Amino acid sequence: MDNILSLFKEPRNPEILFPLDGFKSLLIEMGWEPSDWLEHWRINNGENLATAFLAPETKIDWILGLCLPLLSDIKRSIIQAKKRRLFGISALPGCGKTTLGKWIEQAGKDLNISIKVISLDDFYLPSKELEIAMNENPWGVPRGLPGSHSISLLEESLDRWLQTGHLKAPKFDKALRDGLGDRSGWLESDADALVLEGWFLGCDPIKNSSNKDLHNDIPLPSITIEEINYRIKVQNILLNYIPIWRRIDRLWHIKAIDFSSTASWKIEQEKEMLRERGSALKGDSLISFIRMIQCSLPQESLMNIDADVVVEINKKRQVLSVALKEGRYS
Repeated sequence: MDNILSLFKEPRNPEILFPLDGFKSLLIEMGWEPSDWLEHWRINNGENLATAFLAPETKIDWILGLCLPLLSDIKRSIIQAKKRRLFGISALPGCGKTTLGKWIEQAGKDLNISIKVISLDDFYLPSKELEIAMNENPWGVPRGLPGSHSISLLEESLDRWLQTGHLKAPKFDKALRDGLGDRSGWLESDADALVLEGWFLGCDPIKNSSNKDLHNDIPLPSITIEEINYRIKVQNILLNYIPIWRRIDRLWHIKAIDFSSTASWKIEQEKEMLRERGSALKGDSLISFIRMIQCSLPQESLMNIDADVVVEINKKRQVLSVALKEGRYS
């Protein structure tokens, strides 16, 4: 509990790098006096909630700067809202959002808060349809791109939960088919709060863009003509996702300040899956998947998602800032 109580005191814990002004403003916007928020989580043993669901290397800045504020936001919505509320977490692959989702669910159980976290990835098309949808992409990836998901099923699942409180959603196992992945049963839940996570969640097409705008972050000849043409196709496909984004009541963006970080993160993620499941993307397949992440969507889109809360992290996943998105609230 010493870390919680010392958050606003000097000298600060050297693991906590994020400035306090934006962090305190977020707490106030959520209805908390910062000192009361600290005391609340001290009493509720916040620093030790669901620690078994966090990676062993998780630092206190991740718990205090992201886990507990996000849980506070969800808890507030359950208490205050007169309708069900859908939260979103947007973050590049490998940053830790899946682990964060597991922590949120378990921490909620520890506090008698019913929270369910689902992934955009769970709504990948069935394997045969997925192969057809991904057949012509220049990276040869089996999934992951806009256009690889069943939008109608996602809309149906979200709307059923919003209207009735009952969620029925597919589950996707990335380890099946030698790492290509496939659907694996269904998930049902009557959770009070729902969180949807994904690597391009909330990403809108670039408005009034020219072909040059769609590849000026990766200079020619580094990006091929085939990749540029598919980027244009992806921009059109993103229009189909906008109705999903509009259903999200509150969006948190875990923003990597260095876009290239996702390459090393994704490699770590697949190595871990290989250790745990015996199957994962590797070799040329993994290299192609990383290239897809880097090239399929303009970095401008992924770095400037219109989120409510932005949590900036560096390559080591250290939290550098936690704040409401500038200009969203007056």
